[in-house]
Amino acid sequence: MVALPLAFVTGVTAEGVPDPGTPGMVAQGRELFGESCSYCHGEGGIGGASGAPSLQGRADLSATELFETITRGRINGMNIMPGWEEALSEEQRWALVAFLRSMAVPGN
Repeated sequence: MVALPLAFVTGVTAEGVPDPGTPGMVAQGRELFGESCSYCHGEGGIGGASGAPSLQGRADLSATELFETITRGRINGMNIMPGWEEALSEEQRWALVAFLRSMAVPGN
């Protein structure tokens, strides 16, 4: 399990990762997304002019998959997402996961 401040963790998911559903993590992730991800993925994750996909409603990706993609990056054809392991702390990457998971639920 990843060590995170207790203010951000209320439990562990079935996948054995920190619970990214806490409101504090979602809010932190929303702010980080605006600073670090919206350039490619668009405001609110609706998809960007760069060809980066929409992240809204992506319930098909687990918290672990999202964390690994944010950490290590991803190449999909001509689209290259850099890894953020060096630029963002582990806590910040989990906060991004929390925000992305919150967008998987309609109305959030």
